[in-house]
Amino acid sequence: MSAAKMDVPGRAAPKHARNEGHMSKDQRTSAAEDGIRALRPVSSGTRRDEVVEAIRRGMLTGELTPGQRIKEVELATALNVSRPTLREALHELTHEGTLVQEPYKGIRVAQTSPEALRDLAEVRVSLEAAAAQRLAEDTTGSGVAALRRALEDHEAAVKRGDPVESDLTHLEFHRTLWLAAGNTMLDKIWPLVAAQIRMAMTVDQVTRDDPQRDLELHERLVDVIESGDTDEIWSEVDFHIRSSAEELIRIMQEPDDSGGNE
Repeated sequence: MSAAKMDVPGRAAPKHARNEGHMSKDQRTSAAEDGIRALRPVSSGTRRDEVVEAIRRGMLTGELTPGQRIKEVELATALNVSRPTLREALHELTHEGTLVQEPYKGIRVAQTSPEALRDLAEVRVSLEAAAAQRLAEDTTGSGVAALRRALEDHEAAVKRGDPVESDLTHLEFHRTLWLAAGNTMLDKIWPLVAAQIRMAMTVDQVTRDDPQRDLELHERLVDVIESGDTDEIWSEVDFHIRSSAEELIRIMQEPDDSGGNE
């Protein structure tokens, strides 16, 4: 959660996502339906949890796009689950902020904004720096060790050139940082923060691809935490999160140069 997109590795947009702004209404509807049909059917595990993860993955792959309306019948068919199971999953995703319930309009994929990204960055800096400080103060070193393992997984995904796994392992890196701190309130807050970070990931499908910069940022963050220097930890977390948010905001506000006239 590269510094662009809340420090998420950049990737090229799926074709239908890049061209969506210049599509007719019928073309956008067709593209959305194609995306839903491309979702992988759910086959095992706790059905509701599997559906939740399938929808989250669909957002990362661009099969579900910000603002897209969720059609229950199509989605249940695509995922091979019953509508009651699907509704349970949609309720969970709505509660965490991944989806939005609109009166008389149904459910749609949530969208972010510059204001929301800045608000998220402000909250993340305070809480993530506190979590990092707790890891630094852990004399057993288990938290930092877990963070390094998460970093290794993220690095492997980036080097494989797998954008979805890069995003998932990146999110897991920050989840590890929060949960390894051993603070129950951070554990409870993390799902809400993670939902907002995923939204930033879905927006950032047109940023430059700079995986090496992304890895360097995360390696430096782990090194600073391991050093135990309080001032450096807070400064690095602040830079890591705020610079990422501001770069994504800049990209969101750039004029669309992809061609075509409205």
